[in-house]
Amino acid sequence: MNCIEVNEKMAELFDNKVSQELKAEFIAHFAECPDCKNLFTEMSAVMEELKPRITIRAGKELQSRILGQAISSGNPYQTRRLRIFPGMSPGLKRITAIALLLLILFILLPLFNHTGWMQNKASAANSIFGRSIIAMTGIKTVYMELKVRTIENENFDYIDMNAEFMPYKLWKVFGNPPKWRIEKPGRTIVMDGKNQYLYASGPSGFAIMGNPDDGLIDWMKILLDPEKILQTEKEIAAENYAKYQIENGNVIILTVNAKAMGDFRNDYALNKTIPESNNRRVYTFDKSTNLLKSLEVFVEAGSKEILVLQLTTLKYDEPIADNKFVIDLPPNVKWVTLDSIISNKNTGLAGVGSEKATNIFFEALQQKDWKIVDQLMPGFLESSDIEKLKESFGGITILSIGKSFKSGQYPGEFVPYEVRLKSGVIKKMNLALRNDNKYKKWIIDGGF
Repeated sequence: MNCIEVNEKMAELFDNKVSQELKAEFIAHFAECPDCKNLFTEMSAVMEELKPRITIRAGKELQSRILGQAISSGNPYQTRRLRIFPGMSPGLKRITAIALLLLILFILLPLFNHTGWMQNKASAANSIFGRSIIAMTGIKTVYMELKVRTIENENFDYIDMNAEFMPYKLWKVFGNPPKWRIEKPGRTIVMDGKNQYLYASGPSGFAIMGNPDDGLIDWMKILLDPEKILQTEKEIAAENYAKYQIENGNVIILTVNAKAMGDFRNDYALNKTIPESNNRRVYTFDKSTNLLKSLEVFVEAGSKEILVLQLTTLKYDEPIADNKFVIDLPPNVKWVTLDSIISNKNTGLAGVGSEKATNIFFEALQQKDWKIVDQLMPGFLESSDIEKLKESFGGITILSIGKSFKSGQYPGEFVPYEVRLKSGVIKKMNLALRNDNKYKKWIIDGGF
């Protein structure tokens, strides 16, 4: 039995019906692997600590809720989760024990993944995380208001330390499946339990529909689910040796100092998102309920820090109307499915490099070949004010196209360009293109 198998099956050790053969395999592995043995010891201690403080009533609603949260949380171990449940009896004690263990398990695993010196500091933080997650299992809804330094119509995760604060609002109804909504000036995204719907307003607005797993937003999504925030912090800590500091008083304050994640041989993407910045994240928990109360994120800027995100309002268990999970589009805008965009033979450009794709795009704008423009920037011809866009960008003059580069965590490439519009205005930016789809087709993702 290897470490991965031990991590997947360790929950069975807390089941009274575990076989002697399986116990023997664990014992043999623990004798050779102190890391896995320490993990089991920590899990045992947490389980013992939980027993006198947790009271759970019998009922199908509880079982459905915990299973639903486990399956929908989006953890990297998600594909393995159902292996824990085969053979589970309907008895309340067994359901409770395994459900609680499941919640603790996916907090501990990323942390104790052979991180060496980090374990002692993070172990203390884990206690706070674990208690907060247990407290969150009874929450039915969450509503948040934040202010974020960003730009209107930009991606939800985009930050700009020189920008003014903009308001974000988030709603979440827990369940199986969950429903949620995030909105900011110029953008709204909704998950109605079946699909995700992303609408960007403005002259070049678009409306995209995707399945629940499509990555239409990234880091910002974790704010919808406090236990997701904490779980993700564990994964980041294990991978990047983030440091924790815990202060106890009337509240519990947990500070996370994290380094920018990604490839910064070219620093273009540095400080464009929270994960791609050197930042300090400050969480405050209610000491009596263990629930998250506030969050602030500061980004390093030379010798000083700049506040880029602040949670200003947080409400639990307030009613949320069903119409919050519907987006009413303007009459001239239609939903386009993400799958149909990628699979369409007239979408994207394969078989060339990103620099060549950039050159083809700007030549198409220069020649007013709107079919090619729409091919590389899907949805262009469906924009709400297409005639204005054609007038603004048609007939441009290409001044230069530079060498492509990668930066940060962006899965595609950036290509520097300089063009002159018919109005005389010069645009000098980096075009973002990605081809991380199964067809390996370049699609323009931003920067224009």
